[in-house]
Amino acid sequence: MLQPLRWIYSSLVSCVLLPAYTASAQAPTVQWERSFGGSQADVLNTAQPTLDGGFILGGASSSGVSGDRSQPNQGVASDYWIVKLGAAGIKEWDRRFGGAQNDELWSVLQTADGGYLLGGTSFSGIGGDKTQAGQGNFDYWVVKLDAQGNKQWDRAYGGSEGETLRSLKQTSDGGYILGGYSSSGITGDKTQPNRADPVFPNSTDYWIIKIDVQGNKQWDRTFGGNATEFFSEIQQTTDGGYILGGSSLSDASEDRTDVLRGVRDYWMVKIDAQGNKQWDRAFGGSGTNAMRRVQQTADGGYIVCGESTSGISGDKTEPSKGESDIWLVKLDAAGAKQWDRTIGGTSGDVGYAIQQTRDGGYAIGGSSVSNISGDKTESPRGGGDYWVVKLNAQGAKLWDRTLGGSQADQVYSLQQLADGSYIIGGTSVSGATGDKSQPSQGSSDYWVIKLDSESLPMSAAAVNGSDFHQLALYPNPAHDVVQVQWPSSATTRTGWHLHLVDALGRTVLRKAITGLAIEPIEIAVKNYPSGLYILRIEGPEGSVYSQRLAIN
Repeated sequence: MLQPLRWIYSSLVSCVLLPAYTASAQAPTVQWERSFGGSQADVLNTAQPTLDGGFILGGASSSGVSGDRSQPNQGVASDYWIVKLGAAGIKEWDRRFGGAQNDELWSVLQTADGGYLLGGTSFSGIGGDKTQAGQGNFDYWVVKLDAQGNKQWDRAYGGSEGETLRSLKQTSDGGYILGGYSSSGITGDKTQPNRADPVFPNSTDYWIIKIDVQGNKQWDRTFGGNATEFFSEIQQTTDGGYILGGSSLSDASEDRTDVLRGVRDYWMVKIDAQGNKQWDRAFGGSGTNAMRRVQQTADGGYIVCGESTSGISGDKTEPSKGESDIWLVKLDAAGAKQWDRTIGGTSGDVGYAIQQTRDGGYAIGGSSVSNISGDKTESPRGGGDYWVVKLNAQGAKLWDRTLGGSQADQVYSLQQLADGSYIIGGTSVSGATGDKSQPSQGSSDYWVIKLDSESLPMSAAAVNGSDFHQLALYPNPAHDVVQVQWPSSATTRTGWHLHLVDALGRTVLRKAITGLAIEPIEIAVKNYPSGLYILRIEGPEGSVYSQRLAIN
């Protein structure tokens, strides 16, 4: 059954990188905010930028035709519901996809062909938009759309029990990687046994599926210990493999090599391009530690975010600040812990999203019910607020923002965009109160906020010895080749690198710069999708030159 808001306290108590600044940035202001919903419950799980400068929102909706929902419900409960926005947050179109039962969307991405891939969990059999029968209680369900939101194909994957898909990404070969958790043994699409001890019936493991561009399964892998694992996030790494992240209640057993620290630990698994395990690491304190997100960082390591009820114990080096805190762990490329940070107020704070920002720091999107206390500098608006926290590269807090209405509002997604601004998405049950300007349409709505880029003090560059300039590019827009005029103030190319970053914040090209300083640099761009990019060169002394580039 779709819940209006997932404040599950029982589980709490049970790209574009520039040199890091030491000067404080000013917290960004709200550029715009929009809410979308129908007459019932609409729960947003992801908000992603699109190559045209707009955004795609995705989640689960139990509304019929009402409010912003233009198509009838397919089943008795929730459907996948996506909403396409323009750059100013105005709705362009919406689509729903579902079968006769409950279908919950967890992940959306824009694909290389300009379309979209939707992934989540389905309880439905054949019917409505679902063309394949269910294999068990519920299955992974993936739907491929074109750029206008029209369905091209759908696929279901599962075993004889239950499967919950939480994350999907497009891979470098054009296919896709799916990640979630499963309680099935060897049945249906699942080729490896459940890892749990028989004394823990229906325990779940991480379940990873690699599919090609048409949705055909290439391989699957199961990872788990003797108890229960809850999967949260998958990302392809720079070596072509994958990093898996979630939470584990298992002790050292099966695929888990570290002992259990508390009730539940963060658990990461690194696999190669064929799905073979390379290493695993667990992190936790003596309480409950629930991991939500993992991202590979520019140094080849990883940043991990979630929440913890632990004090100083195990891997946790800072005391608890409230009922639950945001807990951040920075790892090196081999998974060894470099540092950890505890961020929170005196009540409940949860970290749902993290991104390494273009200044080398980190932005966290979470939810808070704390008053002004600890790291929280603004008063609560209602029964739970969006809470955005910015850290520097070493994990020291720079600023925080509280955003909400008079009721409960919860963040699920945060992205920094190529221009340094932020898109934040989540679910709200508030009406037009506090920071929310639009009335509620139903029991809960999608709520999206665009924040301006943070402003740095004028002295920030001088403090860090950094020098920022614009590049000269020709032609711009470019189709086949773009020439980059080498800055006259830079007399050498030794130690310089070039970065091309797309509108989703992904670095699509990184290369060392060679040749004579007087020569322009030629970059072939004909194989990159049309859209807006940022081209940047960075020097060894902190100098940075950048310019927007349109590829058509």
